[in-house]
Amino acid sequence: MRKRFAIIALLLGLASAYTALTPGEREVRPSISWTAGLSQDRVEQVAAFHEWMKKTGRVDENGEPLFTVKLETADNQSTLIQAVSGMAGDLIDHVPVKRFAPMGVLEDITEFARENGLDPGSNYGAAGDLLMYGGRQYAYACNLAAPALLCNADLFRQYGMEPPPEEWTPEEFESIGLEFIRRANEGRPRQEVFFAGAMPQVILPLARSMGGDVFNETLTAPALASEPFLRALALYHRWVAELHLIPTAAELASENNQGASVNGEATPQLAAGRYAMIASGRYVNMDLRRFRSGPVALSFSQFPEYGFKNLVFLSRNTAVYKGSKHKEYAKIFLLFLASREYNDIIIRDSDGLPPNPKWAENNPDYRTPPGREYEGNLHANELKWARTIALPESLSPYYPLADNKIRYAYERVAGGLSTPEEALALANRAIAHAIRETVAGTASLREQYERDCALQKKIDEYRQSGRKLPAEWIRNTFLRKYYRDNGMLAGETKEAPAQPESEIPPRGAFSGKRATSSVRP
Repeated sequence: MRKRFAIIALLLGLASAYTALTPGEREVRPSISWTAGLSQDRVEQVAAFHEWMKKTGRVDENGEPLFTVKLETADNQSTLIQAVSGMAGDLIDHVPVKRFAPMGVLEDITEFARENGLDPGSNYGAAGDLLMYGGRQYAYACNLAAPALLCNADLFRQYGMEPPPEEWTPEEFESIGLEFIRRANEGRPRQEVFFAGAMPQVILPLARSMGGDVFNETLTAPALASEPFLRALALYHRWVAELHLIPTAAELASENNQGASVNGEATPQLAAGRYAMIASGRYVNMDLRRFRSGPVALSFSQFPEYGFKNLVFLSRNTAVYKGSKHKEYAKIFLLFLASREYNDIIIRDSDGLPPNPKWAENNPDYRTPPGREYEGNLHANELKWARTIALPESLSPYYPLADNKIRYAYERVAGGLSTPEEALALANRAIAHAIRETVAGTASLREQYERDCALQKKIDEYRQSGRKLPAEWIRNTFLRKYYRDNGMLAGETKEAPAQPESEIPPRGAFSGKRATSSVRP
């Protein structure tokens, strides 16, 4: 066996040497690499890019593309290691900008983006926080998402109910949900149909709808141990453990479909009629369209929330590696990502939201894909909400882990290990500790951190005295918009109506009592 492997290795070595030494086999045209992983979708996108270059006149004397793009596979951790060591690909996909940019491994494309319509102001304005660091742009999106509640409209009508409204409160969510599971499970020996699949990600937008966020105004400290998060966490736990609108962890584990789709076990359960709705976006169709069970009529609703309507904005970004020897070629690829040709691929395949929304606006192929009218208002609503209420999750430069600890807190409550107050306090302390460790171990952050902490003290004083805050003081993008929409910023000439207090449950509405063994999953 060892001899066989030795012979194979020798033959492969000779073949490589022959290829390297044979001029006819050498690649003449330059090539850049895109660290995006190997998949049929990416292969098709690269092929479309080569054709786009021909179409736009970016060709050599033979009419062939000026350069080619090759796909490479790497995860974020290995990509970061390669970038820091000077070995990354020319284009880096799946870039968490606020983690990579401070390390100096991404090319600043601010002016290039502005000149070519790739800046956030020319596209999804709210996505800017996902593409920028320190006021500079370092990436462009390949696709985006504003997940909400995707409903199986056929299932609702099967039980004599209409799909949920586009906007609803938690109280309406509970009322409709209780009636649905009563009808759907009537006559069954045990509950088999649920109002929704697991969706702990609702806790953040629900807390935000009451004015809470993971970090404070200057992103220097966590703010999880607050009334909005207490109410949101207690509410979600009630929906699972008390009202049983959502399956428990034990019930989820019994489904044995993990990894079956882009939403894990959730998409097959939606199509099979076990869940009335799941947390997802239009990317769900990459699965639903290939299921043998046939089409499912869909509708799209926001998460149940109080006064300040919001969704969490997500994006998959590609950036130019600062150490690339072919930066100008790499920037051409970013232009392709904003082109009609690339966006049409994303629109056709329902692979999230297209990076350039102008190709989706007033485009019937986007809003109502031919032959897929049953997909309902999913496409139109996600685009509308992405451009109006979706906001990225807050990320602190002093907390590079980017783990908001909300799921950790919920799992402690679901497991009966902590009350909501205790779980959120633990999560808060974990983030605060990580911030202290990061600042202490990173000399370049200390001076700015001290300035931001001093600014936070001024903000706290202003808030306690009821004074309006200067917008430039607010580093937290979500809080800046929340304060602006509620008339809490100084110098704002146009103030939106303040959040109706009547829509927010009174303090103490959720007791947050310690979970007992009776509600363990």
